[in-house]
Amino acid sequence: MDEKRLIEQKIFNDTSAYNDIMNIPYHQSKRHLPMNQLDRAFQFAPFGALEGFNDLINEKTGLYARKKYTTSADEQIIMRQLKYLRTHPLKVDVNYFNDESGYYEHFKGFLKKINWTKGRATFDELSVAILNIRSIKLIEKKL
Repeated sequence: MDEKRLIEQKIFNDTSAYNDIMNIPYHQSKRHLPMNQLDRAFQFAPFGALEGFNDLINEKTGLYARKKYTTSADEQIIMRQLKYLRTHPLKVDVNYFNDESGYYEHFKGFLKKINWTKGRATFDELSVAILNIRSIKLIEKKL
């Protein structure tokens, strides 16, 4: 177990400081009725300041409505192509989903690097999420 987990376990799992109040029965108020769940939830209404955040989520959702998700077979083909392109510098046409525009776009260029941990492939100056790649096609060399 790493050091961070040990510290978290020590801090958050040690209840010995509360042994004196652990078994005290719950005190039911005689003056006030118990609050129902809906009213209890309204106590946290100040977090309604994130109201504009819902509009932003809906806008992004609209962009992704046009995205077609690849099958696992297509994903495997794309992964094989990327691994091949790492060792064979060939010019390719990449069809990918652009997160900013919400449409599929084409880019022609060479694979520069792949960051597997972040799930991104860089073609010349364009960095694309690997899961957003729809297809990779080799551009025919003209003799």
